[in-house]
Amino acid sequence: MFTIIAERINMTRKSIREKVWKRDADFIASEADRQTKAGATHIDVNAGGDPAKEVDDMRWLTEVVSKATQLPLVFDSTNPKAIEEGVKICNRDGTIINSITGEKARIEGILPLVKKYKTGVIALTMDDNGMPEDLQGRVEIARKLVKIVESEGIPLNKVYFDYLVRPASTNPGQAKFILEAIAVTRKEFPQAHIALGLSNISFGLPIRNNLNKAFLAMLIGAGCDGAIIDPSEPGMMSTLLSAQAVLGLDEYCMNYISAYREGKLK
Repeated sequence: MFTIIAERINMTRKSIREKVWKRDADFIASEADRQTKAGATHIDVNAGGDPAKEVDDMRWLTEVVSKATQLPLVFDSTNPKAIEEGVKICNRDGTIINSITGEKARIEGILPLVKKYKTGVIALTMDDNGMPEDLQGRVEIARKLVKIVESEGIPLNKVYFDYLVRPASTNPGQAKFILEAIAVTRKEFPQAHIALGLSNISFGLPIRNNLNKAFLAMLIGAGCDGAIIDPSEPGMMSTLLSAQAVLGLDEYCMNYISAYREGKLK
């Protein structure tokens, strides 16, 4: 199954932040419902609008979103306290914590929560030296993270690697490293998953949707089995279903045909 982490309920977005601080439950619930109906498998919940308010905002968001959808949530924060408050409220089968890195403080603060609550975890390929620009740097951090999580008894099928997509506008050629890193992961760690923040690829460019869809198809072809996206973005789910059908990942194209019959293809 392709993991589709719906990204819209993120308080770094001004429109979401304002609605959360107004405690507009109907608006947030409608966002969760819309993403669920669009085809999400998980709903990302990010309460990072103001560090001083993050724990309270995470509690409120989790309560609202968990009532609006039956999908598992992805708790997205660098603050272990905020993550734990969310997980305590809603820890469904499939819950994911976003995220650990190779940074010592991040490992020590967040990995114990993954163990305690038996969740999945997104693993970003950066460490205390920063974010690698090349393939080798990304892969080396991934290998280190595998050793760490396995030493803690966390199975690799709970790990979702994010190789940190960089904008095509400012980092030419980075997409090639991402595709190569996916191939390495599939070869060395076949049980692990990959869930990339897709829309970073189009940052700063016009008609971003074109680039997002093109890159999604490339990622699926490379072996990626997940992405952090807006499933309600025009054509996004059509691109995903089309790529899976073409590559033989959708047996007899049944998912594609079903989506067509339901009027979901654009």
